Amino acid sequence: MPSQPDDPAGAPEAGSAGAADPQPCCIVGIGASAGGLEALQRFFDAVPGDSDLAYVVVQHLSPVHKSLMVDLLSKHTDMEVVQATDGVRVERNTVYLLPPGKHLTIENGALRLTTKDAGSGMSLPIDIFLMALANDQGPLAMGVILSGTGSDGTRGVLAIKSAGGFTAAQEPETAQFDGMPRSAIATGQVDLVLPPQDLPAKLIELARKVLAKARPTPPARPRDGAADPLAQIVAAIRSVTGVDFTHYKLATLLRRIERRMHAAGIDSMDEYAALLRRSSAEAVSLYKEMLIGVTRFFRDEAAFKALADKAVPALLANRSPTDMLRVWVCGCATGEEAYSIAILFAEAQERLGRSFDVKIFATDIDQDSIETASLGEYPRSIAEDVSQDRLARFFTQRGETYVVSRDIRRMVVFAVHNIMRDPPFTKIDLVSCRNLLIYMDQPLQRKVLSLFQYALRQSGFLFLGTSETLGDLQPEFHTLDGRNKLFQSLRTGSYRLSRLLVPTVAAPLARHGDEGSNAAMEEGAAIDEAIAALLKAYVPPALLVNEQFNIMHVFGDASSLLKVPAGDATLSVLKLLPSSVAMVTGTALNRAFRSGEEFTLSSIPVKDREGVSTISLRVKPVVARKTGRRFALVVLDSANAPLLLPESDFDLNADAAERIRGLEQELVSRGENLQATIEELETANEELQATNEELLASNEELQSTNEELQSVNEELYSVNTEYQAKVEELTEITNDLDNLLRSTEIGTIFLDSDFVIRRFTPAAAGFINIIPRDVGRSISHLSTNIDYPSFLDDIRGVFDSHLPIERHVRVRDGRWILTRILPYLTDKNQVSGVVVTFVDVTATKEAEQTLQSVLDSLPEHIAVIDRDGRIVTVNAAWRSFGTLNGAPALERCGVGTNYLGACDVTEGVEGEEIARAAHDGLTRILRGEMSSFTIEYPCHSATEHRWFLMHAVRLNDPQGGVVVSHIDITNRKLMENRLATARTGSGAAAEPADAASLVEEAP
Repeated sequence: MPSQPDDPAGAPEAGSAGAADPQPCCIVGIGASAGGLEALQRFFDAVPGDSDLAYVVVQHLSPVHKSLMVDLLSKHTDMEVVQATDGVRVERNTVYLLPPGKHLTIENGALRLTTKDAGSGMSLPIDIFLMALANDQGPLAMGVILSGTGSDGTRGVLAIKSAGGFTAAQEPETAQFDGMPRSAIATGQVDLVLPPQDLPAKLIELARKVLAKARPTPPARPRDGAADPLAQIVAAIRSVTGVDFTHYKLATLLRRIERRMHAAGIDSMDEYAALLRRSSAEAVSLYKEMLIGVTRFFRDEAAFKALADKAVPALLANRSPTDMLRVWVCGCATGEEAYSIAILFAEAQERLGRSFDVKIFATDIDQDSIETASLGEYPRSIAEDVSQDRLARFFTQRGETYVVSRDIRRMVVFAVHNIMRDPPFTKIDLVSCRNLLIYMDQPLQRKVLSLFQYALRQSGFLFLGTSETLGDLQPEFHTLDGRNKLFQSLRTGSYRLSRLLVPTVAAPLARHGDEGSNAAMEEGAAIDEAIAALLKAYVPPALLVNEQFNIMHVFGDASSLLKVPAGDATLSVLKLLPSSVAMVTGTALNRAFRSGEEFTLSSIPVKDREGVSTISLRVKPVVARKTGRRFALVVLDSANAPLLLPESDFDLNADAAERIRGLEQELVSRGENLQATIEELETANEELQATNEELLASNEELQSTNEELQSVNEELYSVNTEYQAKVEELTEITNDLDNLLRSTEIGTIFLDSDFVIRRFTPAAAGFINIIPRDVGRSISHLSTNIDYPSFLDDIRGVFDSHLPIERHVRVRDGRWILTRILPYLTDKNQVSGVVVTFVDVTATKEAEQTLQSVLDSLPEHIAVIDRDGRIVTVNAAWRSFGTLNGAPALERCGVGTNYLGACDVTEGVEGEEIARAAHDGLTRILRGEMSSFTIEYPCHSATEHRWFLMHAVRLNDPQGGVVVSHIDITNRKLMENRLATARTGSGAAAEPADAASLVEEAP
């Protein structure tokens, strides 16, 4: 709770993710709400694919809408983007997204999902995850707050900071909605504020330093403390801020110093100490780093319940309404604990039906925290800690904040107070100091606890944090609740003054484990006892006073002179001393501070119960060596005590001028009181507006509804942003498609399952008489310009069979088109319509006709067969020869028939040998084993003898195929036969026995 350094023992070094992974990685929790999509896209555009970080994105999502974030973010990063699932372990270079309707936490490096309670009111998923991340990962946790409304993420930032992690926020000027970034920045616990695109580089740089360098091991302390960089750092903070961290735990100091070293880009503590000596701003930044106000309303609910049940009723029992009940909250940070205790007393008074004068003194070392606490304004996120009933009774909603009610606010007085240096309050009924002692070493703990014991009335209560103990003061307190650290003082008016004299000036920082530490503690205790005995025996009552005339310390028993006046608590020596002594003391202090000389006054009258007596007054100026601050030691003694300096009888006329100065100072004090009175009048003026409270109360339910609507609006805004991004993508795709359809010369018509036109390209109008107004009409209602009688039947056939159909169709103007009818498939591979395309193939058709004319003009019988051996093209000579040989020849060797089959004759058939030779030759050409072959064969008819030369050559085409030609060589063969006859003298040439067998086998 106090604004003090984080607990070194309270934060894990790393989650068990790091234990499972030999090289643990930092996990970046990113919170975003309204306007967060653009910020996330700019953020991940700047993240390299090998950043070695893991990213978890938490948004305000609607539980009833599907999130599109996986698709939208995947386009902006090379890393894998997945939706988080329960139990998945977080891995580096991966982005995890919160699913809709879920809350996300992390345990032992694994993500955990819980169902979002629809009736839980305001949802804070970012706080929930960041707090879990801080608890699980400790210093390896990083929190980033991007665009969004409200204050979600603020408590998560504080938790990560408390655990030693790193926090960052989007620069509010660059956010579409700056509510969340400004709320986080207002805590003072954000390390980095930059535009989204500049954040990844800093995060990666810091993460590498954190992982590459373990917690720094302090160097061995030399005997000369001035050479120790850690001592120099502490001295630099003390010289700039006046706060001494010498007696704070070493691990706490090192942790916070290391963070600032990383932020400043410095690896050596010597260099950092030199930087602090040069830069007061860096010293202030380190001081702020030490003071982390981690607190919230009713923190540790069980502890506050024990306080409400056991201490508060006991304090109010048998107490007069006019008797002020005094509470001291030490280390109040931003005031949540003080207001929580005030609420407990307010509730107790309501139960008793009585009103008491309760004054709560809330103090802290940090001026900024005190100013925040004095405002009494807190973000909407406190609804997670404060019940709806308490919110309605003790708070007023003002925009995005809750304001503490005036009745509670009047009970609390806030003040800056350094428990290590400033004197304690007195006559306190309840001291609350939670989670402050854990940051101090044992001597300082003993001093602070002794101060609390001195401040408490007899039977007063002490309320500590759950990790704090009383140490050797345990016998002097009665334990009311050991688990919740609630104690009751047993002292009877005496206290060990020696405990209050533990030095708090700069001293060598104690190293944990130093030998002789126990012996030193025992010697210190003996010295304490000796100092107490000397003070009691020889030292008269004395007051240590600063330049503002406030009492810093009391030596000896000055209770007979010091009286606590009614009203606000004060430490002014002029108000605590009797009026006759105060008048002289004011004059004497003015002279002492002005001249710096010691002097005495005697014969000062004092009225007491026994009458009028006289005392002597001795004033000795004191100057602190380290800081140069001036003090005065005021010694009050009876008139017969020996004076070491020459006496100065008190003479009013002689000291008139000094008295005037005192009166002037009193006038200044009166002016301050007047200002306080004015403030009270302003408060009274505010009370005149209380007549509106009934109306405000009637609006509370409406305000609650507005809160829920605001939360829903944020969720819907996120959904709308995702949909808008998706619509923009679809619009671009549609524009691309429209331009493609307009620019292409392919006519296309899209039909639905009822053959109604859904879309068409301009080129389709050349084949179907269609205009833009025909979209939505059935295609059967339109006329066509193509010679395609079975057009509609083919469309129905494709829709029923799901098989495409291709037709070469002639247009009425003489052109040829290739018409393709294909099924329209959805993303689920279902047929929901038909797509008809028209491709102008007139040029191709004319080229085919030209080629056919060329082939027809040749006398050879020519056929083209494909890679499977089917005949695809023949010329006129081939067809004429087949016609002359009758129907069997056309059936076996016409277009579409397999020519290899025609050559594959059965055994024993005439001409078998030549046919098989042709079959084998064609097969080898199709296989690529040879490029061509030639064979001569006889083909006689009933009326004449004929011979042919068959020539086959492979087509130089990727599809393969063979060109087969049959050339009539009858004349050549007859000439050869005549020549042979003439040579041999015979009347006829020999002929093959199977010459007639090939007539039916091949043309």
